[in-house]
Amino acid sequence: MKTGEIIYAKTHADFLNQAFGTNYKAWMKSCWDYNGVWTVWMVRFNRTDGGWRNTFVSDTRIKEENLYNVKEWDRQPVSTNVPKKRIVIQIEDFGHTRKYIFRGLFVYDEKSSNPYGVRYLDKVGEEIL
Repeated sequence: MKTGEIIYAKTHADFLNQAFGTNYKAWMKSCWDYNGVWTVWMVRFNRTDGGWRNTFVSDTRIKEENLYNVKEWDRQPVSTNVPKKRIVIQIEDFGHTRKYIFRGLFVYDEKSSNPYGVRYLDKVGEEIL
């Protein structure tokens, strides 16, 4: 998969099955463990979800904002729930189907980030082998 590659799917499970060869009937979370090191992060940008807003600062930098000082995400404390290496998949909704766009490999910038407030991720790769 290379940056900009698009997969059309109805659900996260359908996307994961097509892109990574899984055999899910359902997958409701926005994150999926790829290989114990990288996390596939399926996200809608420029909108608020669960108290968070995710935006592209540039083509190589993502900003996650904790808008309402959310203390837990997916029943885990926010500070310990930061996937450090992410395969970023942007989701765009189109009625009964979704467009999943591979945006690249991103790494969490611990120095510039506050895990409770604003987090930054920097692009480090253009493709998954």
